Amino acid sequence: MDIKQARELLQRYQTGNITRSEKELVESWYRQLIETGEWEWGEGEKEQLQQTLESAILKKIQSPPGRRGIYSVSRRGWWVAASVAILIGVGAYFLFTGTSLQKPQIVQAKLPNDVHAPQSNRALITLANGQQIYLDSISDGSTVSEGTGKLVKLSSGEIVYRANGISGDKMEYNTLSNPRGSKVINMLLTDGTRVWLNAGSSLSYPVVFAGNTREVAVTGEAYFEVAHDKSKQFIVHNGGMDVVVTGTHFNVNAFEDDDNNIKVTLLEGSVKIKTRSSNGSLKPGQQALVHNDVRIVSDVNVENVMAWKNGYFQFDRAGLHSVLKQVARWYDVEVVYEGNNEERQFVGEIERDLSLSEVLRILEVNKVSFTIEGKKLIIKQD
Repeated sequence: MDIKQARELLQRYQTGNITRSEKELVESWYRQLIETGEWEWGEGEKEQLQQTLESAILKKIQSPPGRRGIYSVSRRGWWVAASVAILIGVGAYFLFTGTSLQKPQIVQAKLPNDVHAPQSNRALITLANGQQIYLDSISDGSTVSEGTGKLVKLSSGEIVYRANGISGDKMEYNTLSNPRGSKVINMLLTDGTRVWLNAGSSLSYPVVFAGNTREVAVTGEAYFEVAHDKSKQFIVHNGGMDVVVTGTHFNVNAFEDDDNNIKVTLLEGSVKIKTRSSNGSLKPGQQALVHNDVRIVSDVNVENVMAWKNGYFQFDRAGLHSVLKQVARWYDVEVVYEGNNEERQFVGEIERDLSLSEVLRILEVNKVSFTIEGKKLIIKQD
């Protein structure tokens, strides 16, 4: 097969217009490249094929939901990146097994000190009187009375608050804390608003909303589907920032270790962002970056923003440190860096129900090696 035929074959592989035997041939090339770093074409022919591979990667970056895997887009590891990108279309873990569209094992043998993905929810509620309730200690269907309201834990794990008809002199605020290494939890407030809380996050809220506003405070990351009520604005506080709505769907990312910006992303409706020094408004698909002021970004990758709620890690040219911050919160580990600190960028999507070593094997394809020592994750870049 000459270089022209190879390029045509790669293009047909990308579009899916390919026979089974041709598909197996292309995939064998890339398995060889991943496993040995060698390529059966000469160096000059490599360069001629590179343009085709670059185009394939860009198409995969922009491909619709369903891709599974992660790859580096740094120039240094170009051929590994290219091979991964081409094979991502085959299935979730094809890059690492080369055989199946199902969910095969990425790792040959799991590490004895591996860290599993969160298996349960370890959230706790701190009541207004200081009493603490661990949600895993409440059996499904149980009810806990709290003054003006009551908490019900459904069999799905969802927490539901209901008013009990008793009026109080003042609003009593509880705090739901979802620690690192805990599954995402969702809660229905007494006004009908639904909230999903990521690991390493907290929400302070009243048992029953009273007065002319509905006000809560969040740390970490939460997704809100606010029940519509024109007469009572819903306000989310974080430090000196307020998100003001009447009924809408939006995500707040306020992890302190992420970067200097709080990110508010609007999925539906409209919101107003207020700080001490500036204000801004969002339309669906926009994101506010809030620091000392409010900066609006349009055409945000909403799928990427909401991946945590939908059970995935998803990265769109994310740096290694950013990738591992998410990993650290989900698996509750400390990350230590050794060796080369080159900040590669990664693109892709990985299910969050994998063990830590399975996720990290994906990074190993991109020249990132690791060691797990208890709750410490040691990262080395080649």
